[in-house]
Amino acid sequence: METGLKKVIFMAVLAAVMLTGCGDGKRGSAYDMLKNTESYSTKAEVRYISNKGENIYDTVQTAKKDGRYRIDTVAPEQYKDTSLIYDGKLVWQKAGDTDKIKVTSNSPERALLILYSFIENHEKSMEEATVTTSASPNSAFTVLEADIAGNDKIFSKEKLWLDEKNGTPTKLVIYNDEGKEKIVVNFSEFKYNESIDDDIFSIQ
Repeated sequence: METGLKKVIFMAVLAAVMLTGCGDGKRGSAYDMLKNTESYSTKAEVRYISNKGENIYDTVQTAKKDGRYRIDTVAPEQYKDTSLIYDGKLVWQKAGDTDKIKVTSNSPERALLILYSFIENHEKSMEEATVTTSASPNSAFTVLEADIAGNDKIFSKEKLWLDEKNGTPTKLVIYNDEGKEKIVVNFSEFKYNESIDDDIFSIQ
């Protein structure tokens, strides 16, 4: 009886190990949910990595499928209440009650933090992009890869982790052309199809 139990446990562990990192080409139901959602909101811890060290920001992302987005910084304290707002044409930076600052282009670095940007890049590189799965007794993730257009050496590829259990994104990593992490975004309290007032994407 004891031997039989050990065999069952061994087979279960072996199956989990075999699933980890195994590419099956299936994007999973979580990706379908993300791709088809009209809007989302989420907390996002953003970590920027350079040869000088790391900078970490706690933010809140709000985005719509048409490309508009808003990133509100919660921490660190010196950047609290700073907002980046893309209204569909221009990016605006708003720092608390100070005057608005117009940014003349949608910075690739900022846009890459938004999940609709990942979807666009992934769809463009679907033939070459890899899809892997990672499984354990309590979770199952789909890991999607995408090439970033523009042949940028700093931002070359990106990967997105999707939790198939609850259907939400958990992590986004952006790599340089040497495969080193440059930006790591950890998502929490992710909400699909939030009722979002369009006014939050405009500067009054």
